[in-house]
Amino acid sequence: MSMLLKDEAYDKLIRMINDGELVYGQTYSLNILASQMGMSRTPVREAVQKLCDEKRLDMMPSRGFCIHNITPDEMLHHYHFSNAVEGYCVRCLAKKYQTDKRNKYVRRMKHLLLDMEESLSEEVPFGDYFELDQQFHAEIFDSLEDSYFSELKSSPMGFFNRSELQLRERKITRKAIYDCHKKILGAICAGDCDGAYEAMMQHAALMMESL
Repeated sequence: MSMLLKDEAYDKLIRMINDGELVYGQTYSLNILASQMGMSRTPVREAVQKLCDEKRLDMMPSRGFCIHNITPDEMLHHYHFSNAVEGYCVRCLAKKYQTDKRNKYVRRMKHLLLDMEESLSEEVPFGDYFELDQQFHAEIFDSLEDSYFSELKSSPMGFFNRSELQLRERKITRKAIYDCHKKILGAICAGDCDGAYEAMMQHAALMMESL
């Protein structure tokens, strides 16, 4: 089987999760979903298995699959990861900004924040808004200019790729996420290392409210 088909199925499933087409508490048939996606069962099954390995989906024997029901312990692991990794990155970025007011990562984060503000309306598809959210966090990872940290963007740990947590029972609003990002960026632009770290901790704490 072509790897391209499996990757295409994976990307489509990610988009469906990010757009809220797959929701908590609902069971999905692999055969029906493959038909809806216009693909054969095999690449879709392999894509679902990959997402199960990443704990984005749960396979239900003889029934299908569903969005992964994240546990309190898993949420705590994500919380610690976000604080440890992204918290360190924003501290370093705030320090850099003290002497580099034209920092390219901060410039891009400012533009992304403006785009996020324009996407607060529920009329904008959630997937489009979440893509801006991901790009904002990607700049935080990349700002360290360390290839190892940049690769952590694809890690299953942390809240970076977890759109379903924001969509879960709509407990966390777009505006709340936007306000967290605004506070993080504000502290970075003020050169406030401790403030940037504290703002990131508050952001991670907000994500815990999705439980």
